[in-house]
Amino acid sequence: MEDPSPDPLFDETIEAIQSTLSDDERRTFRHYGDITSMLQDVRNICVSNQKEQQRLLACSRKIAHFSNVFAPYFDIVNIFVQIRPDLLGWFWGSIRLIFKVGSSYVLFLEKVADMFEAIARVLPQYRQFQDTCRQHSQNSQHHRLTSLMAYVYADIVQFCLDLYRIFSRGSQGARLRHRIGSTTAILWRPLDSRFAQLQQRLAKHKEWFETEMRLQNFDLLTQHRKEVLDFLRTQQEPNGELEADRMSRRMRRVDKVKVWLSSSDYRDVYEQSRLQRHPNSCTWFLDIPEYCNFKNTPFDSRFADDIDTLTTSRHDRILFVQAKPGFGKTILSSQIIDDLSTEAEYLNISDEPPAIAFFHFNSTRQVCIHSSDAFRALAVQLVHMHRTNRNTLDALALLMRQTSGQPKASSDDIVAVLALLLRQHSTFLVIDGVDECSDIEIFLATISELCCTSDCRVILLSRPNLEIPLEYQKLASNSPHILSLNDSHNANDIASFISENLNRMADQGYFGISMDRSLIPHVASRANGMFLWASLLMKYLQSPGLSPNERRVALEGASLLEGLSSLYRGMLNILDRRFGQEKKIAADIFRWLSFSINPLCLEALRTALAIRPGQPTTEDHRLLHFNDSINRLTCALVEVTDGNARFIHRSVREYLESPECQESYFSLFDESAVHGHLAARCISYLAIDTPRRPLQRLQPYRPAINSIATSSGMSFRTSGSGDSGYRSMSSSDTEGFATVEQAPTAPPFDTRLPFLRYAALCWPIHLTRALSNPSPRSIIHSQSMTNDPFAHTPWLPTLSHFLTERTAVTTWVEASWRYNLPPNLSRLVPLLISIRKDIPPATIEGRELRWVVQGLRQLSDALNELRGDYGVTLKENPSLIWQWNIQAATEGGFWPVWDERSNCVHATET
Repeated sequence: MEDPSPDPLFDETIEAIQSTLSDDERRTFRHYGDITSMLQDVRNICVSNQKEQQRLLACSRKIAHFSNVFAPYFDIVNIFVQIRPDLLGWFWGSIRLIFKVGSSYVLFLEKVADMFEAIARVLPQYRQFQDTCRQHSQNSQHHRLTSLMAYVYADIVQFCLDLYRIFSRGSQGARLRHRIGSTTAILWRPLDSRFAQLQQRLAKHKEWFETEMRLQNFDLLTQHRKEVLDFLRTQQEPNGELEADRMSRRMRRVDKVKVWLSSSDYRDVYEQSRLQRHPNSCTWFLDIPEYCNFKNTPFDSRFADDIDTLTTSRHDRILFVQAKPGFGKTILSSQIIDDLSTEAEYLNISDEPPAIAFFHFNSTRQVCIHSSDAFRALAVQLVHMHRTNRNTLDALALLMRQTSGQPKASSDDIVAVLALLLRQHSTFLVIDGVDECSDIEIFLATISELCCTSDCRVILLSRPNLEIPLEYQKLASNSPHILSLNDSHNANDIASFISENLNRMADQGYFGISMDRSLIPHVASRANGMFLWASLLMKYLQSPGLSPNERRVALEGASLLEGLSSLYRGMLNILDRRFGQEKKIAADIFRWLSFSINPLCLEALRTALAIRPGQPTTEDHRLLHFNDSINRLTCALVEVTDGNARFIHRSVREYLESPECQESYFSLFDESAVHGHLAARCISYLAIDTPRRPLQRLQPYRPAINSIATSSGMSFRTSGSGDSGYRSMSSSDTEGFATVEQAPTAPPFDTRLPFLRYAALCWPIHLTRALSNPSPRSIIHSQSMTNDPFAHTPWLPTLSHFLTERTAVTTWVEASWRYNLPPNLSRLVPLLISIRKDIPPATIEGRELRWVVQGLRQLSDALNELRGDYGVTLKENPSLIWQWNIQAATEGGFWPVWDERSNCVHATET
């Protein structure tokens, strides 16, 4: 069999480069006659990116290593065949091109650089064989050697083109077919499989090349060359069964990537909004010119990879949709998402149907308030939508190559993945509730950056008070593009909604035997463009606390309920007329939802609501049909969705915390008082409802070998908070609380204690916040001004009781260590001392406070001693708090000793 000439393969390779590059890349492609000028341009790319300069320089060093190893290849080939300058120019230009297009996605470029470094390890040491090659150049068969050398050039260029397709939406030229006998159809393989194949081909090349340099026997050389060609041919033959298995494994990899991105359930708000959307409502928005232009303008593939054009045009691809609170923006966003999703297949504006990804910020959901939450959700959606796309599968294969084992992607990783997916595919992004984002500046800056590197289009829905950064300003294009919605836009939708619901209620007898239905249009006019007001009005009128006559009076005096504040006031008045216990539970629900340190699961919330300070919590105290009861007890101001209780709208909490509501029994205006109330519940639970015994079976003490100093690590974990000494656990930073998990082999100790984690870890924080800015006693609500001597300090008697129960204190300490957050009360004692001056010492409250200060100071000293002397030991085995070795070492025998034989505290303890 005749070996093919190398020249056609070199030409075919260059042709493949030209057909794959986008028009813009072909125009700006740089040719290099040597590696020196190419590497200098690579370093210039690194220097131009100040943010990622160090990471890019690390990548450039690996690219330089590969280039230096491969450069002698051209010297070897030049010995046998005169090398054309364009062969070097296209090759080194391709290396620089990959670095340039990948520099915007450093996370992926780092993987690419690792792959080039791996290639360098497989290549022969060409420079060592240059003299041998000069001797072989006199051989009449030297063209056969050159022929096989050409495949290395083609293989590496093909690898560069595969990488280029990942980073570009440019021309998708056909894969280079190596000319080995007859051409056959090649099944597509994901990048990691192709790279493994490339490594095998290069390893075979190295074996052949080094053999070629050693052997002198012509017959053996001919046989060896034939074996190499047979190997290359075998690699090109398709194997459907093997490829199907490979693709199945890639689909499993997609699932792993989605887990690594670790997004919350982003569809909950969207699905709920779709269900709540009144038929035919929000359709008016679809005809607004600004939206039509946003939706129907074609995605121009000619500029999809042109960074300068993308940066200039980014202002025109971002549309701000703004409306006042309660307008119904979240419902509207679901209509926009449905419209874009439905129309995507029919919009002739892109080479492929544009993708639609969305997110809803929601300040009542802890997993929906950070910018990283939004970007995680968007990235997961795009990964799922494009899970069968070849370029996306290649990108994921690159992403997961030699991972560091990091279980959760960082914020930078998320943005890098999202940016690349937006670069690969035309995409609409719909983001609702932007003003509820906890880090708006970071979110808007990142959105702007994403629009500078991709042609994505973004709709941002928010309240009018959103501060838009200056980078969004562009006077020439009248940017930012803001679509302001007013009362007239949704007036017909609201009128239809109110009319339909009031007529149905009238038919069902909610207003008695007669009702003047001419009032209905009058009521609709009071909505003032707020769909939330209309929805709440229906819930208000359906409340069982109103009689038919009161409902009719409410309709006749609709002006008295106009506006959200008036309506909330009316709903709270209904709650105020409830029986005492129901009224207290409703107030507690508002408190827990507003000021809990970390969101409570439903079972923990149910337990918290059943707590009666100073009394054991029994099943009789727990609400029956809990999920349904919450909506009824709060007059529909709180709802249970996707297994969590939350306010129906953030304006509910805003009203409860406002000065306008401060005279109400349900007011949250006095934040310190609320924290004191919640602290009392937590302390009471620990003092009365937790077991007064070890939480798990005692484990014997086993001294650690070469253990580190016990004070270093634990001191760091427990001294970083301005609240109580716990690691920071504010509502905006619950990392230490939320991410700590028990070892998988440890048996669960809190299965029947759903409120233990929260009570144990958070009572010092609640109490610290209550004492840090205590409210003047004159503003305590009149409802609390009873004969109770602890009306101002509801936490004081429960804390006093807790400190007297030494076994309960020990259980709390053990639980804290098991949750990996050792207790530290060193900042709490000074706060208690500081409030003594405001409480007369002769009063019951004053005497109790002085006793508590003394007891808490003693407990704090004992905790400091534990943490300082036994931190590492207790971290490994928290049950030691109940055992003799700790008892003997602590001054005065502070901690009780548990006797497992008698199942009680040791007999010598009092």
